[in-house]
Amino acid sequence: PDHSTALEGPRRRIAIMAASATASLALAPGHRAPRVLPRGRPSRRGGEVTTSSIRRQTRTRRMSRIRPAAAPKPSSSSSSSVSHDDANGGDSEEDERPILISSVDFDGETPELEQLARSVVFIKPNFSYTKREIQTDLQRIFDTGKFSTVAPMTVDTRDGVALTFKLVANPVVRGFIVKGCDEYPTRLLHQAFKPQFGKVMNTNVLEKEVTKIRDWYEARKIPAEWYSVVINPDGLLEIAITEPRIGEVQIRFLDRKTGEPVVGSTRPEMITRHLKSVKPGKVLHARMVEDLQDLIATAGLETATITWAPRRDETDGQLHLVDTIINVVEKQSAGFSGGGGITAKGLQQGGLNALVANADFFRRNLFGRCQTLTARLEVSPSVTGGGRAEVDLKVTHTDPWVGDANRTSRRTYLDTETNTLEHIHGKTEPALGDDDGDGAGGAADLASDDGPKGVFARRNVAGVEYRRPLAASWTGTFAATYQRASTHDESKRECLHDAYGSPLTFSGHDVDTSFSAMTRFVYEGRGRDEAQLVLTAEQALPIRPDMLSFNRVLVRAQRNFHVAGTRFFVAAKGGNVIGDLPPYDAFSIGGANSVRGYPEGGVGTGRKFIVGSAELSVPLATDTLNGYAFFDVGSDLKSGASVLGDPGGTRG
Repeated sequence: PDHSTALEGPRRRIAIMAASATASLALAPGHRAPRVLPRGRPSRRGGEVTTSSIRRQTRTRRMSRIRPAAAPKPSSSSSSSVSHDDANGGDSEEDERPILISSVDFDGETPELEQLARSVVFIKPNFSYTKREIQTDLQRIFDTGKFSTVAPMTVDTRDGVALTFKLVANPVVRGFIVKGCDEYPTRLLHQAFKPQFGKVMNTNVLEKEVTKIRDWYEARKIPAEWYSVVINPDGLLEIAITEPRIGEVQIRFLDRKTGEPVVGSTRPEMITRHLKSVKPGKVLHARMVEDLQDLIATAGLETATITWAPRRDETDGQLHLVDTIINVVEKQSAGFSGGGGITAKGLQQGGLNALVANADFFRRNLFGRCQTLTARLEVSPSVTGGGRAEVDLKVTHTDPWVGDANRTSRRTYLDTETNTLEHIHGKTEPALGDDDGDGAGGAADLASDDGPKGVFARRNVAGVEYRRPLAASWTGTFAATYQRASTHDESKRECLHDAYGSPLTFSGHDVDTSFSAMTRFVYEGRGRDEAQLVLTAEQALPIRPDMLSFNRVLVRAQRNFHVAGTRFFVAAKGGNVIGDLPPYDAFSIGGANSVRGYPEGGVGTGRKFIVGSAELSVPLATDTLNGYAFFDVGSDLKSGASVLGDPGGTRG
């Protein structure tokens, strides 16, 4: 066979064969086994072993993806020998017969390499060993990583078999060449291979560094097709990594119902701007999935998928290029919905007081730029059934990306809304048994009989808001707002004082007007124990003398903790207002979103406030029943008297 030498004789044949993955030592059938000493016992006198035939085949280590450039391959005959043994039920009986080793020598290029091999070999002269034990020592030499070839050579002597290991060291590393490794940082390559320069190549170190390269690609989900490290005889490491790249990119619109190609209304550039990782020449990367998710969420699409079509590169004919088709399904472009009804109490009053109605309209993908326009109209009767109906209008235009490099979104809105102030400024109902007005009613006695029972604040707001990501988990918002606020009673009549005679507007007129600029920073943590931090600062600018001027600061923080199936939630918030403060904008402490167990404003109404909450949730039945325990605390920090009319102090 290749790389072997055979000598024939009349008595027996001993073969020590070394291949890429096995080493075998066999006695030829039909011959009497040699007389040997018991295993592990030294020889007391010379033996009479004569070798009739010695077959030697060089064993060469070939590592996966790391190989010498001219490493010999195992011969077909050695492979047949191993397969023959396996076919007969594993190692033959001769595999376990001990052979007397008279001497062990090492023939290496340098004394240092010989000493390295000698330090890992367990075989000693004048002891008996089986071929399996010799094979194990052969593997130990290879495991040092310093040798490309180890050839066990045997010579028969009077005292036994003389064993010599012919050692061929790996080349000395003098440099490395990188091919196709564009995504992997050059800095990491220098850190990995530069320490090997001028030294005999250690395949163990090389295998470790190749594993790091593989793990780096897997962590970033880059499907590198293959990679290899080839050691040239000149000592150059050739590192080759094939990174599949994107060829052509096409956008295909599909029908929502049939899935057939249709003509889309979205401009192609509105889609491709989201696909930073899906561009011609880019490496296939897991970030493409994130780009698709961002495209669906931001561009208002129903679905978006990717279809691959590998093709051969014209330069080398390899399948390095992957053509990409983005399949897009658009949402319904426009829609209208509405609903309504009548109230029995309103029918008694007549007119529009009986009408309850709402209408919604939306238009998506305006001008093919993924912008959205929404409008909502609400009509509701007055609270007491008297007066005119309440009409609220909300119109919003949203651009998810204005086109800058910072992914800034814009929202322009017009909003009218009405909020009740009844709990704080409305008339308190007298206690039971005090209907004739003879008894003392506490705060109810302070309320004027002619005062309003219901008090409402109506705001007409127009503004524009810009929002953009700032850093990991952080977003920033800037808004400019113009607001006109007024107060009225349950019959929609102008109301400047509450049930206790305290003023409801800061200006003393029927309308408070303000123009303000607001900045907000939000941190939203990811993961199991999500956290949130919101910092808000608002400054009202008195463009005209009759406009409000104030500065408002709000801070809110919360976090969830999950331990052994239970959830522990903690939250805190606080705020302060400096300058003009209408009573309807004062901080109300108490209620479901503040200090639970108290009505809205039941703890106080102030210019400053602080509220803390702790809540424990324990599952009592899987996905059906939870138990809750909470503790809330809040205070107006003795700022209630600084609010016009001191609403909290007036109610007691």
